[in-house]
Amino acid sequence: METPSSLMASGGATRKLSVPHRASPAIEVTHTLDVQYPAKVRRVSQEVQQVIQGSSVSLECRADGNPPAAISWSRQHGHLPSGAQSEEGLSITLGDVDRHVEGTYICTASNGLGRPSSASMTIKVKYPPEIITEQAILHTGEGDEAKLVCIVHGRPTPTVTWTRGGHAINTDRHISSHDGLHHHALTVKHMKDDDFGDYTCTATSPLGRTNSSLRLTGLPQTPRLTSSPAGGEKSSFTLTWEAESYTPVIMYRLQYRKLNDNRVSQATGPWDIKLHSTGSTTGPAVAPMSSGPVQYMSHAITHLEPATDYEATVAVENTFGWSSDSQIFHFYTRKG
Repeated sequence: METPSSLMASGGATRKLSVPHRASPAIEVTHTLDVQYPAKVRRVSQEVQQVIQGSSVSLECRADGNPPAAISWSRQHGHLPSGAQSEEGLSITLGDVDRHVEGTYICTASNGLGRPSSASMTIKVKYPPEIITEQAILHTGEGDEAKLVCIVHGRPTPTVTWTRGGHAINTDRHISSHDGLHHHALTVKHMKDDDFGDYTCTATSPLGRTNSSLRLTGLPQTPRLTSSPAGGEKSSFTLTWEAESYTPVIMYRLQYRKLNDNRVSQATGPWDIKLHSTGSTTGPAVAPMSSGPVQYMSHAITHLEPATDYEATVAVENTFGWSSDSQIFHFYTRKG
């Protein structure tokens, strides 16, 4: 081994020796970059789904976003079938569907960044025809115009026909119309006596057939009593009522009876029934006053007991026949 003195003796040059050191371990540093961005929703289910009435249907969405997004469901123009305004979850399932669940459903994703993201899906339900009648019985008069209306629903859209007695309608004076949605009408111009009767609205589609009956009648409508129950007299009471009739009321039937003391509708005796002609110039009958088809009438019942409860009903007659009896009306006389 060379020594410093030997190095110098060999030429006087100086060499620096490098003594290797032990290597230090490598240091690795990992940085995680958390990039946040707004939610973006996408449909998983079809945009439009047609399902058969009574089946079930599911709607599903997925969302991408950081932080993770929450998804909520709502319904365009109304509440969800459950009655809730909104529900949370990746999907909703509607069971035993009918036409009332039809509509557009919206899934909305939000994670607090930017604007919420939404996607919509539409459900259409196939179902047999259904008919709703605005007025099953339409009161009218000769010479007037009458309109019978059926509200028809169904998918596929049903075909609607009108018949009377199983026969097609005479189109000379009977006009069938449709508003393009669900409203189907049959208009009769200048009513004649033979136009009164029953008509049938029939709706047909590949899924079924249904019908509804409507009646055109000249009978007066059921009277409505308008008196105050509290009588101002001890032994008499004046009943007033109104009835819609397109021909003059020619007679009315009044019946009344006394109630027991505890004012429940349990009579103490039989009905006292009277028939009165509106054309009579004597007695308690008063000639009716009218405003359009509504006729106003009154009758003074006499020989009543003071401080006593009674009940009464009224029916009216025109040239086509009798109306139904009015609802039972309760009244009482003044104390003596």
